[in-house]
Amino acid sequence: MKTPRNSWIGVLPILGLLLAGCGGDETEEAPEVEEAPEDEATDDTDDEEPADDGGELTPITVGILPIADLAPLYHAIDEGYFEEEGLDVTMEIGQGGAAIVPAVVSGDYQFGFGNYISLMLARQNNVPVSIVQNIVDGSENEERGANALLVSPDSGIEDVSGLAGRSFAVSTLNNIGEVTIRTTLRNNGVDDSDIEFVEVPFPDMNGAVEAGEVDVSWVPEPFVTLGEGAGLVNVVDPMYGTMPSMPLAGMFASDEWLAENPDLAEAFITALRRGMDDASDEEAMKAAIVANTETPEDLVNQIALANWNPDLDTEKLAETGSLAVEYGILEADPDMETLVWQGG
Repeated sequence: MKTPRNSWIGVLPILGLLLAGCGGDETEEAPEVEEAPEDEATDDTDDEEPADDGGELTPITVGILPIADLAPLYHAIDEGYFEEEGLDVTMEIGQGGAAIVPAVVSGDYQFGFGNYISLMLARQNNVPVSIVQNIVDGSENEERGANALLVSPDSGIEDVSGLAGRSFAVSTLNNIGEVTIRTTLRNNGVDDSDIEFVEVPFPDMNGAVEAGEVDVSWVPEPFVTLGEGAGLVNVVDPMYGTMPSMPLAGMFASDEWLAENPDLAEAFITALRRGMDDASDEEAMKAAIVANTETPEDLVNQIALANWNPDLDTEKLAETGSLAVEYGILEADPDMETLVWQGG
């Protein structure tokens, strides 16, 4: 069992927004997008090329969640990397994939941020979106986890074996929470047949454990650090327990927009990858998180930073999809050729 990190005292209203939907966005049936009249453009960025030096910038809107995982994006915007590629990037906060995916498909957003199980479910429901850039993986080692299964100190749960038959708070049912919890249990030889999943918003999960409403909270940072500070015990990182460096979430766009604007997409990716190249500078990432999420600096200095990786491991992504099929979340293994954009 892991030992608690340093405690952090205080309750922050802004944490009601942080990480809402991250790691488990709701996925709806394919949205119906009305066709625009022939004499009207459906997207004012269609067929535009990145501006030359000194030219007018092309507006790009990105649907995001105000979370620490997106520090490389914040940093790239703050450093002017997108402007150097001829792009004027605006971030719009969405309330999870259920809002961001339709906005991307309709053209309100050119890019959106989402977890990969949600995007697999979207494609299964005939929603034409594709991954364009990996952002964050799960931990590459047991010590660096930014996710956790937390339990009450008097629960009697001392390790993964004690999780059999327990109830788990997850952000969304039938999504990545179930995949990682079931796989972690099975990888440790623990029976997962009688476990129960309860949908609870991230900011309420640790309180639900303290109140005895559920046995385990499935949380990312900063709720790991906040929970440990309140006395909860970290049993295991379920992302690492599923597979080291598990691909978790990234940027996606609509197939139609990508087909009509490949040069803009490549310019966006180039700038974003520059931001990700700077991710080894932890102080720069922490500064970007503080400036763009309203998370207090003292809390940011305590949390485990995400495992940012610009390169998508499609083999591990396919394995994640197969696990979702095994648990009945997906109907069939995802087609990597359509799920991941192949470039213009």
